[in-house]
Amino acid sequence: MAASACNGDRSVSNHKIAAAIVIYRPDLATLSAVVAAVAPQVSWLLLLANDGVAPSLTLPNNAELLVQNRNVGLGGGYNVAANWARANGATHLLLLDQDSVPERDMVAMLREASSATACVAAAGPLWRDARTGKTGHFVRLTRWGATKIRPTNGAIISVDFLISSGALISLKAIDRIGPFDQLLFIEHVDTDWCLRARAMGYTLLGVANAGLDHTFGEATLTAPLVGGGQKLFLYPAERHYYLVRNSIVLWHRPYAPMGWVLHDVLRTVALISWHILFAPPRWKRLKSVWRGIWDGLAAARTRT
Repeated sequence: MAASACNGDRSVSNHKIAAAIVIYRPDLATLSAVVAAVAPQVSWLLLLANDGVAPSLTLPNNAELLVQNRNVGLGGGYNVAANWARANGATHLLLLDQDSVPERDMVAMLREASSATACVAAAGPLWRDARTGKTGHFVRLTRWGATKIRPTNGAIISVDFLISSGALISLKAIDRIGPFDQLLFIEHVDTDWCLRARAMGYTLLGVANAGLDHTFGEATLTAPLVGGGQKLFLYPAERHYYLVRNSIVLWHRPYAPMGWVLHDVLRTVALISWHILFAPPRWKRLKSVWRGIWDGLAAARTRT
């Protein structure tokens, strides 16, 4: 992929922003909080129900509900949202999870940052875990791995990855980089798109003053062998299949830098090991991992 693919584009200052929340069996109280927080910050808001059920929720005037007849995953949902945003005349798409509540000025902060720099594919907030209150970080790749960056107040930094929730994405960048990979379904959908964006010369911005309360996993678990009892985010067994399968697929893609591959190999092995050791149902988790390995290797061989 050519490093000059962005052609020096500068994001327009008069952003027309649409937001999309992809939902699947949401907690209605939390979803209501997300809608109430984001609707005043954007021109259009889409709730995309991947579970095929219309939530019992009163929507603001600028919001629309689209109920899918099947679950197309996050990747498919993001692509539907991007097409919907274009049809409404938006220049940018803000992605949100059903349990991610933006601060009242988050979108303004992201808009200002992305309009000041050329070749910005997306700008993302500094997340805070809604369950523990722990402030998150941004990530930069190194030659042999990745480094966590905890920026100072007011900092706007170039990063190598953004989580999809809270990301303000240029629709022009999506046109050139390509859509989200629907086959990945749920895990690494954002990682894959960010890797492609960076390989094509685009910038990803982390905006420290843009805040987002985000919930990872279903709960937390305490791993006694890690940091004297560090709390880790707990994911259902089914997610292990997608995590392992999609990691293997991405390790084989030509735009995945060696530093990221090494980092993700260690991260994936550690995450799966912690869950199998400390979080029942262990046998179900192990079966999901083996299925993921098998299908991931098969998919990688097919692509090569």
